[in-house]
Amino acid sequence: MNNLSSVLILSKEEYIDELKNVISKIPFCSVELCENEKIIVVIESENLEDELNSYKMLEKLPHIISINMVFSYQDLDEDMQKAINSGAIKTIEKNENAENVRYFGSIYNQI
Repeated sequence: MNNLSSVLILSKEEYIDELKNVISKIPFCSVELCENEKIIVVIESENLEDELNSYKMLEKLPHIISINMVFSYQDLDEDMQKAINSGAIKTIEKNENAENVRYFGSIYNQI
């Protein structure tokens, strides 16, 4: 896996078992530790997009008091190479004024 994150979720104790069950069905997520009202979830994925999608799914779960990413590691070499190959880096470097930079939701999209 290229990306690894740990997430701390707080919830009322009566919802912990329900949350553990739902979290186990979210791609790339595993419940590693539960203690009282705390759940530690690990997200392991091949790429940053999958990691972020899993985190967004966690954020939408019911009965959560708070959710915080505690640790995150990304191997961005492949993503950087895609950006370089797409010409995005050169485009950003030659556009010295921020108003000249256009964003299409992904650095890989082309005009």
